[in-house]
Amino acid sequence: MNQYFDEHFSGLKLQKPLFYNWPIGLRFEIGPNEIELWKDSEREAINEKYFEVSLARAVSIFEAVFGKDDDIEIIYQQYSDGRKKIRKGNFIFKQINTAKISQVKSIDVRNIYELDYKSECWKRLNIPNLTVDDINYKNILLSLIHTDFGCRKPSMWGECFIINKTKSIILNLYDDRGMYVISSNRETLIPLYQSHNEWLLNYDRERMDLVFS
Repeated sequence: MNQYFDEHFSGLKLQKPLFYNWPIGLRFEIGPNEIELWKDSEREAINEKYFEVSLARAVSIFEAVFGKDDDIEIIYQQYSDGRKKIRKGNFIFKQINTAKISQVKSIDVRNIYELDYKSECWKRLNIPNLTVDDINYKNILLSLIHTDFGCRKPSMWGECFIINKTKSIILNLYDDRGMYVISSNRETLIPLYQSHNEWLLNYDRERMDLVFS
């Protein structure tokens, strides 16, 4: 995997905010601004429509990025104190074709989210040689949308980067608010920029327009 990154994403660290860490990328608004998250002013009743639209957007972008025969790798990582491991019962394992689980590699990563006074330890899983049919991607996307809503299931704690090695694209849905999609090649993302333009985050639209229009 290191060789792949050296060739296609040289110098990139897999950490948020991915969009600002790489010159060629798109940032999407997943949770719709036009739909209220809460049904009531007391914030006691969640609006299910908000999550339905969020999932529909995330799935639409995913399916535009990943083709049936594309070579996919998933990188999943969690903050650790150095001892805590990602166990086989973790949610992410249950979303992958069981025949591919034997290929999973687990490593410690200490060169991301570095602070001046210390380095943090992250546990990382590399799950290679996947296709779309090997992944319950709708469930993964929904769990990431639920990241900040512990009462909603499924829910995933940690970070998930889905890599299209055929097209050199990395997708990272960070929570219900948004998604990063970056590529080693500007031309690869132009169709996505055009087809899903209305969902681009307005805050960064000028930056994206300069790259893709």
